[in-house]
Parts: sequence; C-alpha cells; structure tokens
Amino acid sequence: MSDVTLFAYLFWLLQLGLFVFGMYYLMISLFGLGKVSKIPAREPVKRFLLLVPAHNEEAVIGYLVDNLVNDLTYPEDLYTVFVIADNCTDATADIARRKGATVLESTTPLGEDKGKPFAIKAALDYLGDQLVERYDAVAVFDADNLVDSNYLECMNSQLLSGEKVIQCYLDSKNPTDNHIALGYAISYYSMNRMWQLAKYRLGLPNAIGGTGFCIDTKVIEQIGWTARSLTEDLEFTMQCILNGIQVTWCHTTRVYDEKPESLKASLVQRLRWCRGHWDVAFRYVPRLLTRAITKRDFRAIDGVIYLSMPAFMIFIALMWFLFIVGALILGQTILYLLALWLWVTLWILSRIYLLIVCSLDSSVSYSKVEAVFSLMFFNLTYIPLSFWGMLTSRNKTWVRTEHTRGIPSILKEG
Repeated sequence: MSDVTLFAYLFWLLQLGLFVFGMYYLMISLFGLGKVSKIPAREPVKRFLLLVPAHNEEAVIGYLVDNLVNDLTYPEDLYTVFVIADNCTDATADIARRKGATVLESTTPLGEDKGKPFAIKAALDYLGDQLVERYDAVAVFDADNLVDSNYLECMNSQLLSGEKVIQCYLDSKNPTDNHIALGYAISYYSMNRMWQLAKYRLGLPNAIGGTGFCIDTKVIEQIGWTARSLTEDLEFTMQCILNGIQVTWCHTTRVYDEKPESLKASLVQRLRWCRGHWDVAFRYVPRLLTRAITKRDFRAIDGVIYLSMPAFMIFIALMWFLFIVGALILGQTILYLLALWLWVTLWILSRIYLLIVCSLDSSVSYSKVEAVFSLMFFNLTYIPLSFWGMLTSRNKTWVRTEHTRGIPSILKEG
C-alpha cells in the first residue's frame, strides 16, 4: 500500500469517525424540540442551603443576595443564603451580611489551594453533620448570578419526584453587549435545548454547569465533595455517573450570569475550562469505561463521549487541514473538494438548525446574522484552546473572571 493510499484511508476513516460523533449528538438534539411542559407545583417542604462562593465580588454580590433573599417565591424559613467570602480583600463579606446572608470568611494560607471547589469544601466542612440535619438540598450559585423567582419551587418539585442532582437552565445577563458575549449566549442556548433538555427526555445523564445546580444532601453525604479540578462541576458530574446517580435537568427556571465581553477574558476563562476538561477526561475515562463494561451502563459511555468533546474539536481542525494537504499533495483535487463541499453544506444546515432551536428559548432579541458569526468565531477559538488545554492540563492555576454588573432587569417572573 502506497503512502498516498494509506493517507487517503486514514483521512476517510477520520471523517467517518467525526460523522458518527456528530450524528450521535444530532439524533439526541431532536429530542430537545417541542414545547416544554411546566413542572407541577408541589407543597414547599424541602429545606435548602443556597451556597455562594465569592472572591472579591463586592461589585455584584449585593445584587445576588438581594435577589435570593427578597425575590424567591418560597417560604423564607425553608432556605438559608450562605456566602463563602473566599480570601476576600474587599467589602464582599460586609455587603453580603448587610443584605441578609450568613457569611463564612474563609482564609487559606499562602501557597495552598484556592478557588471555588475549595470554597465549597470549606463551607461543607464548616457545617459538618448539621448539613444533613438542617437541609435537604444544597444549591450553588456564582456571585455574579441572578436567579428566577421560581427556582426553589422547581427544585422542590423535582426533588420530591425523586431526582437527586438537578441543573437548571443557564442563561446570560448580557447576551447582546457585543459579539463575544453573544457567542457565549448562543452556545448556552443551544446546549440547553439540544443537549441538556434532549438528554433529560431520553433518560441520559445531564451535566452540572457550574452554577444553578441543586444536590440532595444525602448525595453529598454519599459521595463527599472531593472535586478539585478547574472544572469541579464536570468532575462531580462524572463522580455521579460512577456512583449510579443520575444528574437531571430543569428547563423551567433560569440562572443568569455575566459573560466576558473582552476577547482576552474570554480566552483566559475558556482555557481554564479546557484544561479542567482534559484533566477530568484523563482521570475519569478509564473508570467510566470500566463501569460501562462491568455494569453494562450506557450512561458511562455517554460520559466518555462528552469528555471527548475537546478531542473532537482538535480532530475537526485536523480534518480541514487534511483537506488542503489531500488536494495539494495527493493531487485528487476533485475528490477532496467534493468532500469539502459536503461538510460545508452540513455546516450551513447545522447553523440554520441551531438558530431555529436557539430562538425557542432566548430571553432577548438579537441579530440572527450576528449570532451566526459570533458563534462561528466562538467555536473557532475553541480549537487552539482545546489543543493548548490538552498540553497544559496539569496547570491548575485558578484565574478569576472579573464581574462588574448586576443587571437585575434581566429577571423573568416565575
């Protein structure tokens, strides 16, 4: 077999693998279409600890605590707002107390691990046995968030139906600020419908998205809080799968967070996500595959597929590179151009499909043309980030994302 023939076989095998991977998610996404039914209201009985890790968030923490204390349509005696002022050097703790939150000021000696997963651990350790005695569930929010008024009502209903770990709809406070913020928003809108809602309807495991998630305290008692990666939400999701605990989805209540507006801040944040994603993949894929084989658990396979997403991005870039190499070096220009046009057509159709899906849930109006280019730029920048994240996955330096805006007007009525 000549080198040219071998190259061609490998190239077409790569395309086949990418096509199968893409079709898997396309078939799943179809189950995200259609009307979403409201969750039947249940009597409010579950007791909640609302946990807010915050490091130097004086610009936004007051808006969130106000929102949680005053806006939620849930009995006040059934929830506590608990802010962890994580190594703060500003007025975060004072503002949170003044607004009505219970505050734990956590200080970590210089050189020790800091960041959100450790702040959560500090709060859980501080509460100890009181956690299970006093609360039925813990909900975690980022300091820049705002939350729909019906959040606890929805969590109460789904917990009473037997669900144990629930992620709510992730929305944006500032989707139309510029093309960077819009790219974030469109990617979230599409994931919420085409992936999270669809998988929930299919009974496949959902993923914790970093904020707005709710965990039954008995799950914390069973698993503990040992997530230490840069993507502690992803790591805890995989721990749930390994323990046979289903992460579920709530499409009828939202949490809003502030998306970066500058390219630099966006790249820094998403590089952290990519590093954390690779770190979790390297450590959990073998265990997930073992569970899939020994327990015949397809949910573990689905977890592996999700952890493969950064690799998928890299292979997509490799495929486009090989299009050029095949056409210029192998001389089979027509054959490679036909394949190229096939993928371009599929890409265009997928963008149309994506925007149709996103328009079903968007809380604001936006330019559809700008949305296409914003998302395209957003995804293209993920390719080098995925590659560099793989090479630097052992770098666990936490780089904080700056938050500056409250924007309470974004909230919807429950």
